[in-house]
Amino acid sequence: MSNRKKMLSGWIRVFTSPLPTYGWGIALRGKLMGMLLKASGKNLKLAPAVHVYNPGRLSVGHHVYIGFNTYIGDGDITLDDEVVLGPFCSITGGNHLYREGSVRFGGYEYKPVHIGKGTWLGSHVSVLAGVTIGKGCLIASGAVVTKDVPDGMIVGGVPAKIIKENDLNSGADKGNQES
Repeated sequence: MSNRKKMLSGWIRVFTSPLPTYGWGIALRGKLMGMLLKASGKNLKLAPAVHVYNPGRLSVGHHVYIGFNTYIGDGDITLDDEVVLGPFCSITGGNHLYREGSVRFGGYEYKPVHIGKGTWLGSHVSVLAGVTIGKGCLIASGAVVTKDVPDGMIVGGVPAKIIKENDLNSGADKGNQES
């Protein structure tokens, strides 16, 4: 079943590419992909060209948005409610291993990835296998997250380091964004 889901994920990416990059287009992509996932909450939205390598190992909560050209690799990956992934992100739950000095035939080691509720990954963020990112975090564009991040932090850099605490009510006096 896993290989069939991988193939269907690719077909969804190809056949939905002409759909709008907003509104019903991202909602339909999310609805179709959600049927292949290990678990999917309501209102999943996918921008065009999202590549989910192994949908049978990806779990997403409610109101998740996955940005343009994002790659979600193999391994057990969980995106909690209200997670936002910017464009060109990479999340992978597996690492290559070496055999006789080469990774080509060395196999893989899988470690789960968990991204907490309300966290936002800016564009071009990479999250490596075994990482847990807490709730309400902001991961700066271009960051490479190699270690766990506690709740409510802003991190950035290569490798990512804590910059400061996130203001978890910065939009409390603003109007609501479209859901």
